[in-house]
Amino acid sequence: MKRYPPELFSSEELQDAVKVAELVKFASIHPVDGTLCDPVFAPFVCTNRTEPAIFCAHLVRSNPLLEILSSGPLACRLVFQAADGYISPSVYAEKLKSAKVVPTWNYVACQFYGALEQVPDRELLDLLAHQVNVFEQSQDSDWKLEDAPADYLKQMASAVFGIRFTAERCRAHKKISQNRPSDRSAIIAWTQTLHTPFKSLAHWMADSGDT
Repeated sequence: MKRYPPELFSSEELQDAVKVAELVKFASIHPVDGTLCDPVFAPFVCTNRTEPAIFCAHLVRSNPLLEILSSGPLACRLVFQAADGYISPSVYAEKLKSAKVVPTWNYVACQFYGALEQVPDRELLDLLAHQVNVFEQSQDSDWKLEDAPADYLKQMASAVFGIRFTAERCRAHKKISQNRPSDRSAIIAWTQTLHTPFKSLAHWMADSGDT
């Protein structure tokens, strides 16, 4: 069986996948056995970057995964999608020579295969505090979980549960025109001029009509 994506566009090196996951932070959870018809979405923090990589998150208690995980770990796949975009053949040097060029779509993503389990409730506040610290620092902000009143935190924490994902294997996918090295500068210039407001959170909030 041929490898897909091709080796040129993918890697099984753990650090390649972890790097993408830590930058993206937001993943979709896909039970391998099809337990859920729809994926579950959640922001994750990496708590162990070496073998085995470990990611933690939390979900609202009404999420169907709570009942499923109460029976034990669940084989899942985590998918982090970093970036993607259309590449026009108009930027390729070959266009002027033979016109034998076609468009493509570049993307960067990673996925991990492993086991998802529920975090004991006694560890929940530590998990939440760690998540907050990671996310706040990534935005150059310094809000901390303990800045909120203790009784309020207890109330809010009672509405969620923690999850821990232990990776068994991974793949990092980077289809970024490695097969066209002579066109690299032109392709980079093209991507820098792309107007993709649909990938901006502000776009969706402004367009929601909730004013």
